Formats: sequence, structure tokens, C-alpha cells
Amino acid sequence: MVSFKSLLAVAVAATSAAAFPFANLTERSGTASSTGTNNGFYYSFWTDGAGAVTYTNGAGGQYSVQWSGNAGNFVGGKGWNPGAARFVSSTSSYVSRHFLKTYQGHLLQRNIQPQRQQASQSILKSIRVALNTTSRSYLSVYGWTTNPLIEYYILEDFGTYNPGSGLSAKGTVTSDGGTYNIYQTQRVNQPSIQGTATFYQYWSIRQSKRGSGTVTTSNHFNAWSKAGMNLGSHNYQIVATEGYQSSGSASITVSEGTSSGGGGGGGGTTTTTTSTPPSGTGGACAALYGQCGGQGWTGATCCASGSTCKVSNAYYSQCL
Repeated sequence: MVSFKSLLAVAVAATSAAAFPFANLTERSGTASSTGTNNGFYYSFWTDGAGAVTYTNGAGGQYSVQWSGNAGNFVGGKGWNPGAARFVSSTSSYVSRHFLKTYQGHLLQRNIQPQRQQASQSILKSIRVALNTTSRSYLSVYGWTTNPLIEYYILEDFGTYNPGSGLSAKGTVTSDGGTYNIYQTQRVNQPSIQGTATFYQYWSIRQSKRGSGTVTTSNHFNAWSKAGMNLGSHNYQIVATEGYQSSGSASITVSEGTSSGGGGGGGGTTTTTTSTPPSGTGGACAALYGQCGGQGWTGATCCASGSTCKVSNAYYSQCL
């Protein structure tokens, strides 16, 4: 286990996380798309209106979703805006009652609502899930950065469709008791948190799907950096419930606490890459927006010319 002390433990159900635009939608039934705050938590809910979806904010960090009709796409959940390194405990239940349509070809296009939710790279997430393995569904740690504009996924579990299919393999990273395949792909003229744009997606996809454990996000960020996949300034980061062409229900409760120390499920990391980071003007120094320090960091501690190592928190410093 790396020596990070701030944890984010999220017991969730269902799949990836995203925030989608709310304009030009035709709601058929259920809850309208919205974002805001509820009982001290930030929440985001989006639906394309093709299915019947009801999203309900409960007390504290609790929310529930019920959906039916085997049609459409939705995503919603509670968290923080802005995000930060924290310990969060949660409980969940999830039932997917029908087969989710198997998606053939490329990854489902996602429309992204520009919401600001900054998060620390040192966050650890403990995730407990129940997924219908015959469905098209994701459970992932999901987020965006700017300068450069990057969309990223740390995928713990998914249904029949592996989103890494056809993507450019960049290596592997061993973290939290498992090995993840690293991928990169470019999205051309697609919706993003900055409107329609061209940007890269980064993926870490766990080889052996799991329903519980810890995700050490910094291990993935560091592995991506070693593969030349640099992140920018962090925007939001979220874990959410998503359904596509299905019927089901989810109930999730998220709460914040403190960590007394290390935490379980970790271990060191081993990274193999099929590419190397581009060399900058600073030689062995970290490139602009690269990591340059923090507890447990063993990489470069200087920054390329024109940037300065700025401390974000005890666990992460970045060249800005």
C-alpha cells in the first residue's frame, strides 16, 4: 500500500461517471436533468429522456435511482464540488433487471456538461459493487483535466463490452492487487467540459473485474505520466451510477470521515509501458502539468523551464 493517508471509499453500484449537457432534451418521464447541492453534497443527474428514470436525493449523502423501459442512457450521483482528498464511506444496493444492449463498435458517445469539481490526484477509492455481468455497464473512477483537456477512466468492472477494444495500448500498471491495461485514444470534435473539442481519453482497465477493493488513483496517474500520458489541472472527479438500455435500481449513501492511517487493499505499483514520456526542455525534470512531488513520489522533483513545482497537498505537487 502506498503511504497515502487520505482515502475515498465508495461503495457504489452500476457504472461510470459523467456529467452531460442538459440542453435540447426531450424528457419522457421521471426526473429532469439537473445539478446542484443537496444536504451538503454536490449532485449531478443527466438523462437523455429516452427511458423512464427517477433520481431522488435523500438525507446526507444518500441518493437513489430507479429506471425502466430498456431504453436510453442516464447518469447521476452525489459527491463534492470542488473535490478534495478525503475518506468517504458508503453503502449501496443495485439491481439490474434486464439485459443491457450489447454495444457493437466504438465506445458510446458521451456528452459532457462543464461542471467544475476539482479533485486531488492522491485520492484513494475503495469500491464495492454489484454489476450485471451480461450488461453494458461500467464502474469507474472518472474525471477531467484542462490544459491539456483530458478525459480519464479507471475502470474496475464492466459488462460484456470492453471499452479498451480497438484502443491504443500503452502498457500496464499493477496496483491494489490487480493489473490494469492502459489505453489512450483521441476524441475528435466531441463534447467535453469545454464544449465541442478534440482531446485524449486515458483508460486504466482492470484485467480481473472485481466487486470490492481500493483504487489508488495516484498509481494510475503516475503510470500514465510514465507512458507520456500527462494530465493537466484537475477539474471534477466522480463515481456515479449509469444505466444504458436497461431497467434497474440503485441506492447509494456516501459520507465523509477521516483516515487513521494507511488503509487496506493496496501495495506497491509495477508499471510497464510501451512508450516513454516526451522529453522536455528540463531534461530529467517533469514537464508542464506533470507531477513533481508529494508523499511517496519517487519521480522528478524539478520542473521544465517555464514552470514551477506547486504544492497541491501533502501527497501531490504539480508543475504549473
